[in-house]
Amino acid sequence: MTLESMHSVGLLVPPSNPTLEIELKQLLDDQPYLYVSRLPVFPDCDLAERNRRYLQEYLDTSLRFGKLPLSAILVGLTGSNYASGPGEDRRFCDELSARLNVPFVTTSLAILELLHHLQFKRLHLELPYPQWLINEAKCYWEQAGIEVVAANSILDALQVQDAYAIDSEALEDYLQSLTFHDGAPVLLSGTGMRTVGVIEDLIDRYPAPLLSSNLAAARWLLSHCGDRGLRGSVLFCKLYEKLERFASMSDWSEVDSLFNPF
Repeated sequence: MTLESMHSVGLLVPPSNPTLEIELKQLLDDQPYLYVSRLPVFPDCDLAERNRRYLQEYLDTSLRFGKLPLSAILVGLTGSNYASGPGEDRRFCDELSARLNVPFVTTSLAILELLHHLQFKRLHLELPYPQWLINEAKCYWEQAGIEVVAANSILDALQVQDAYAIDSEALEDYLQSLTFHDGAPVLLSGTGMRTVGVIEDLIDRYPAPLLSSNLAAARWLLSHCGDRGLRGSVLFCKLYEKLERFASMSDWSEVDSLFNPF
């Protein structure tokens, strides 16, 4: 079987992100094939400047895939896109899709598409960012028509410096301490933060839907492979089915009352 006859997807990754490829492979399973192109290193830039410069590198980093027959390309970033707002984010992705002749999306838009698909209109943000970037994220979701009921810095809560340093056990304990809001899933947005294991551990007993950047990214990539046989891993199906169950019921305390496969 040749590569051309299989589904392959492209992923743009920040240069020091240690998490994204690992978690996407856990969620995608053996297919589609996942190919990675890393964004440039900007050693002398602070986070704000680095986010701005990443935006200018999406096209060139995508072109490094050469002639690989890709079904879709996703940028494993959210923070760089928040300042643009959802309208400009969409316009930019549409422009790059046309230039690359392949569907192209940022993770921020992949999350938004998932929220729309599940018809969630409220959001509880838990982000591994400094406060100024959390403010940009909150504005992004509000401009997209999503009510933000809470927006917290996991960095402050766990007293760590960046998303890569967040301990999974500490994150799980923190999530269990939160106050929940009716109709508002908890979004863990930050592709470098380890979230898949935490969500899997909590899925049987957490009283609200848990979303993550990487779960939304996996769902978008699978949806653009054009083959109903590509459903993702057993883990992806488990996590996504629970999200659908929450989305289908107004009383979340009854989400598992009819049938609980977990």
